[in-house]
Amino acid sequence: MDKSVCIIGAGLSGLTCGARLANAGFDVIIIEENTSPGGLLSVTRIGNEYLELVPHHLRKSDKALLGLIRDMKVSNKVEWFDSTWYGRAAHRKVGYFTEGFVALTRSLMQEITDHGGKLMFSETVTEIQKTEDGRFNTVCVMSDSTVHNHVTDIVIFTGSTRTFTNVAHGLPIDMDTRDSIMDITYTASITTLLVLKKKYSEVYYQGVKIPDDIPFSRIVNHSNCFGTRGYGGNVVYLTGECLVSDPIWIEDDASIMSDFFTAFRHLYPNIRKADIKAWRVTKTRYAGFGKYPPNDLSCPLEGLYVCAPALTKFGTTEEPANRMDPTVALANSICAKIEEKYKAREDTVTDSIVTPISVGEDVAARGEI
Repeated sequence: MDKSVCIIGAGLSGLTCGARLANAGFDVIIIEENTSPGGLLSVTRIGNEYLELVPHHLRKSDKALLGLIRDMKVSNKVEWFDSTWYGRAAHRKVGYFTEGFVALTRSLMQEITDHGGKLMFSETVTEIQKTEDGRFNTVCVMSDSTVHNHVTDIVIFTGSTRTFTNVAHGLPIDMDTRDSIMDITYTASITTLLVLKKKYSEVYYQGVKIPDDIPFSRIVNHSNCFGTRGYGGNVVYLTGECLVSDPIWIEDDASIMSDFFTAFRHLYPNIRKADIKAWRVTKTRYAGFGKYPPNDLSCPLEGLYVCAPALTKFGTTEEPANRMDPTVALANSICAKIEEKYKAREDTVTDSIVTPISVGEDVAARGEI
């Protein structure tokens, strides 16, 4: 029985699905439009270290994520630190890998390739089609404009729901489901990563008492918690939400860095431009979403799954949160459903096979012995 899966996106959820299903014996191919894996865990080289372009840490309550880390045998690379959060009396324990989250990304990729899975980079999905025999054809365009077609039994899409609707427009998804997916709205985010010569605060996380006219809403002092390591300075993230229609979204990186740093100095006047050793600006188009959908939309069509943060919960007015743990939990749930469905099919096929009578039994039954 064919058990082929095309996973669109090589971020944490895509790699998680790939590792789980490849290990379970599925024929896995992962398609990524960028030149490297990671998604929101994408890294850059800062000094002698790899560092995430947007801030990340582990929580003690991250059951699904910590379970994945144990399964990938990288628990020994996680360290736990006390962190101070501005405006909160209690400290929090937060975790981080000794070599950054790239340790998890690499282990997932190794698990996939060790079990025969493939990772394809620089392939942009333009459409998901239904084939005449009921399978799926994922149409991709390469950077040189050549077209690749990947025909599989199952497709798992791990991007935003908005992107999903763009590539799944020709699929026979019922109108109510399609409308519910389309109703999910997104905000973008801009993160400026700074490497400073000195630290200006003892706080790890500040997300309150930042004026509304400041272009960022969160300050994460990465090095205050996890140390300066080999970064060559103190790492600070400044992150703010915006709409893609806002003027700042189309500004060039240098202008954005100038805007963010000017606002940063308004909060902490002791910082000088000469204190900056390095910086990076990262734009995330689908960073946050408005609300969870009323129904479970993670399987809009038989054999087609969507593993996105916006679909980790449904039928709730709970404040949306784009976090790793619930997304990993959804990936686990989708993989479990796929494995269960194929096991049921295999059991049905096995039960339908009639055990043939041996030659001796056949002769004896005819009274010839």
